[in-house]
Amino acid sequence: MAKKNNINKKANVRIRVKNKFANAARGIYIAFKEESTLIVYLVAILFCIGLGIWLKISPLEWSVIILTIGVLIGFEFVNTSIENLVDLLSFEYNIQVKKIKDICAAASILNALLSVVIGFLIYLPPLIQKITELAGG
Repeated sequence: MAKKNNINKKANVRIRVKNKFANAARGIYIAFKEESTLIVYLVAILFCIGLGIWLKISPLEWSVIILTIGVLIGFEFVNTSIENLVDLLSFEYNIQVKKIKDICAAASILNALLSVVIGFLIYLPPLIQKITELAGG
């Protein structure tokens, strides 16, 4: 009997983990479908990955880039969730809802701008070096 219970618990854990990943995948799909900014970020991310490969940035620099991408995308997901939540709770124009959405938008823009700064700090020196090498200097 104990063995059967143990098997059921393992099966339940597998099902819960599978459901969590399925829910997360659905959430990613919905966020990309609803938030056009994420498509712009995706294009920028692909460009940054290609640039990083071309410039042969270090593993530490890759770590910072990947972390920055994760924070940027994750924060945009949180922003989209908050906007959806306040839209759900407020059926008509409300100044408090506007403030919440404006603050979330400001946080997202600030996060995006800081990501660009991090990108410049990482990519600019090797890019200048690469351009100098290609120019024959």
